[in-house]
Amino acid sequence: MRKVSWRRPMASYAKVETLIGGIIRGRPSQLRKKRIRNLQYLDIGCGRNVHEKFINLDYLWHARVDVCWDIKQGIPFPKSSMKGVFIEHCLEHFSLSVAFAVLKECWRVLAPGGLLRIIVPDAELYLELYHRQRRGDENALFPFQKSESFNDMFSPIMSVNRVFYQDRDSPSGHRFMYDFQLLKLLLDRLGFESACKVNFREGRDPILLIDSESRQSESLYVEAAK
Repeated sequence: MRKVSWRRPMASYAKVETLIGGIIRGRPSQLRKKRIRNLQYLDIGCGRNVHEKFINLDYLWHARVDVCWDIKQGIPFPKSSMKGVFIEHCLEHFSLSVAFAVLKECWRVLAPGGLLRIIVPDAELYLELYHRQRRGDENALFPFQKSESFNDMFSPIMSVNRVFYQDRDSPSGHRFMYDFQLLKLLLDRLGFESACKVNFREGRDPILLIDSESRQSESLYVEAAK
C-alpha cells in the first residue's frame, strides 16, 4: 500500500479524484461557480492542461477542473454563450456518431462569429509516412517511432496501429481517426464556415492558441467559425 503524505492534498490522489468525479460529474451546481460565471471560452477535455481564461471541462475530475461532465450527454452551457471553443486530442476517443454530436453541441454554444479550434492526431500524416517508409524513404520518421519497437523489431504498420488503436480496450481508448477532408465535411454539414487547416499556435483568435507542445509532431489543427 502506498503511504499517504500529510503534506500532499488528499484530493490529489488518483483514487480520491475518481471518487469525487463520480459524485459530482454532471451536477448543474458546478455551473454556478463564481470563477466561470463570466468566461466565454471553453476547453473541452482539458485534462491536466487547465487555463485561466477558459472554462476547463473534463470527464475526469481533479482540483483545477471547473466542470466535470460527460459530453456524450451534451455541453452544459446556453446557446450562443461562447466566443471560442477549444478541443484538443479528444474527438478521437469517441465513435464518429458521438463526435459528430459533440461538434453539433459546439456549434450550438458558440455565438455568431465564434471560433472552434480542433486538434486531433493527423491520420493522413501517419498514412503518408507509412507509404514513404515502405518506399524506402529513410527521412520519413513517425512521431514517437523510437518508442514503438516490439522485441527490438519495427515495421511502419506498428506506428499506424498505435495511433489508430491506442488503448482501444480501455474506456478512454481511440475510437476513430480524422483527416482534414473528413473534419471539413462534418463542420460544413453542421453549418460552420471557413473551416481550414492552421498551424501549431497560429490562428484567428490569440486566446485559443493554447495548443500543447508535446502534441505538435502528430497533430492536425483545424479552425471553423459559426
